Amino acid sequence: MPEFAEVNIQVAFMRERCVGWKISGFGYNGRRHFKNLSDSKRTAQLKGFFEGNVLEDVTQRGKQVIIRTRHGVITSHLMFKGRWTIEGDPFTSNYKAHKELPKEKGNSFWVVSEEGQKLIFNDPENMGHVSIFPNRSPGDLEALTKLGPEVLITDFTDPDFRDEWDLDYFASKASRSKKAIKAYLLEQKFQSGLGNMWVCESLYMAGIAPKRPAKELSPEELEALHKAAVGIVQRAIDTQLNYDEIVKIYRKEADPDGHSVFKEKVAGRDTFWVPEKQS
Repeated sequence: MPEFAEVNIQVAFMRERCVGWKISGFGYNGRRHFKNLSDSKRTAQLKGFFEGNVLEDVTQRGKQVIIRTRHGVITSHLMFKGRWTIEGDPFTSNYKAHKELPKEKGNSFWVVSEEGQKLIFNDPENMGHVSIFPNRSPGDLEALTKLGPEVLITDFTDPDFRDEWDLDYFASKASRSKKAIKAYLLEQKFQSGLGNMWVCESLYMAGIAPKRPAKELSPEELEALHKAAVGIVQRAIDTQLNYDEIVKIYRKEADPDGHSVFKEKVAGRDTFWVPEKQS
């Protein structure tokens, strides 16, 4: 699933191209979109929202893409393979599901500008979703406010969510949790943006075993882990998702020093770690 860095790259692409578009039309066929709207009034609500609307900004909240408009907010979760792309100017990145050009059959929602440009939500698995919230701001939406602080503040962070996941916040919360540290880091209510891959890598960099209870980590270990997590997300963005350079153990058989990488389930997720280096 695209995590913070992958979504950040997506938002950068959209902001550069779509801000200021005036919408003349829209369409959709995805079964997961607009579930927050009533079935009986959905068509009228969508027409009232999109027709004549203006895309004013594109921002990020954790793993979600937010489009701020004159008529309210569009939110979207990419899930596993979803992406926003533009007809004639396709979005690709080093993320595994975005390396190839998007196929038209995956187009499940789109808006068309007055100039004929088409912004498309392409989701070949039909697992992602787009929602609209007329006359609302991102900070009004429970689905966004219930998330924890942003793991990293960037130029694309939504202005309603500028609280950063700093060390003091992380340490104060984690030191009271009985959860395994791997499970704790995956919960978006404690921080917004980290996912399975970057959590595995961060724990490896900090030398911490994934099953250790969060509350048992020392202040020094918590500081090392926080530094590793923030640093790896920043490097992923800075290198435009150069996984070959950054990823050391995730889905690998050995780390760069030749130590075996073990795989087991923690919090229901495949967890990669190196017992010889993580304790």
